[in-house]
Amino acid sequence: MFRVLAGLNLLVTLVLAVASLHAITPDDRSSYMGLAEGMLHGRYSAWYFLPDYIPDTFRNPGYPVFLLLLKSIGLHETGIRLFQTGLYIGTIALVLRLIKHCEGANHTWLVRNLFLLLLLPNIQLAYLAAYIYPEVLVAFMIALYGVVAITWAPSWKRTLTLALVAGVVFQLRPVFVFVPVIQLLLDFWQTRRQGFSWVQAAALLLVFGATMLPYGLWNLRHHGVFKTTSLEGGAGVMQIGFWALRMPGYHEGRYWGNQMGDEVVSFTDTADVKNHIAAFNREWDVIDAQTKPLLTDVDRRYAAQMYHYIPPAWPDYGFLFPTYSSAYTIKREQLLMKANVADILREPGYYFKTRLYTLVRLWVTGVQRPAWRAATSPVAKIKVLYPTLVSGFTFLLAVASIGWVLLSRRRMACAPTWRLSLALVVYFGLIHLPFAIQARYTVPVRPWLLLSIALAVGAWLTRRTQGGTQALMPA
Repeated sequence: MFRVLAGLNLLVTLVLAVASLHAITPDDRSSYMGLAEGMLHGRYSAWYFLPDYIPDTFRNPGYPVFLLLLKSIGLHETGIRLFQTGLYIGTIALVLRLIKHCEGANHTWLVRNLFLLLLLPNIQLAYLAAYIYPEVLVAFMIALYGVVAITWAPSWKRTLTLALVAGVVFQLRPVFVFVPVIQLLLDFWQTRRQGFSWVQAAALLLVFGATMLPYGLWNLRHHGVFKTTSLEGGAGVMQIGFWALRMPGYHEGRYWGNQMGDEVVSFTDTADVKNHIAAFNREWDVIDAQTKPLLTDVDRRYAAQMYHYIPPAWPDYGFLFPTYSSAYTIKREQLLMKANVADILREPGYYFKTRLYTLVRLWVTGVQRPAWRAATSPVAKIKVLYPTLVSGFTFLLAVASIGWVLLSRRRMACAPTWRLSLALVVYFGLIHLPFAIQARYTVPVRPWLLLSIALAVGAWLTRRTQGGTQALMPA
């Protein structure tokens, strides 16, 4: 059974890779590949080709550096996509290794088979593997982190490796910042304080912090502020997260040119949408009025064309994220965060409801009304519904199976893997709650969600077949 499921998953992966091999996204050439190309020219900016280029304010350098390394060894875009597909296969192999470690000498194959069975229809990560997105690399590094954390005995080698791997993940997705702290809490709990090394714990945090210094110093040199994450993004995406559900289908032109989704679940009356759009733009009018004096001559020179500039390297895809000078960008983020706090305090009930909805939508792919209306044939409608049905069923199964384990206080013999899986899933869900809905944000930990379900369902099946007299797996 294991070989059949593994073979089917491999087949699905290859089919999706071929189907996605030439897919282009807004983040592709306009950001990630642009930054990598800029570094080849000695400039960390997607606007590297402009005479008065502006150093990047938008992305941590982890994924662009990865693309740069692959480009430097001769891989073109197709080769990069195929390499990432290999990383996806490696990610699944690492998770299966963790499960094998759990099973010990018994090698029951139950949890491995359950995991592969769940993975088969959940194609989100496999689908994105061939896209120029960092998700599959993040997933691989998190899986590697998990293997080291769980299978390596406490030692300096483990401590330093965890710190360095976490440092890489942070540069790919800065939201990973608190995971090393969670790891130390898990280690402390699992050792029952005996054998827990405070010195190694401090070293892990210090080395992890040291990995952030190069980018922080780069920001200090180019933007005049020591910041270990990009100058912009957090407050702006949080603002879009507040307003998006009230402006279905709206294409804003005040920040990054975001297109609001048109969700099936509505949080406003159709008649009120235009009023919310007006309120959103009034909020931006106030922000723009305070930041306008900070615009430089270079900002003014490029402002009119930034949203429509066609890069010479990619004439077939002309959008670039607009980049402005340091003082302007920093002030705009401060004002956006101030506006966010005021919006939340003004309407806490609305904000709470939308965060609950976001919590589900981070794991469940939504049906967009325009896509549903455009699907005129039964096959087309199935394509639109499939991601929602599969991810929705998986989410409900996760709630039911994990809830059963927690409520019944079931003792999981594979405790370290179980706890780390739950920690990653809960953490990634909660850390993204304040921001605009993007189910892609949780894709790197989808294998851990499926692993949690497989462990929980495996425990339930073992209890049913063995009358609860034996544990699921040996410790």
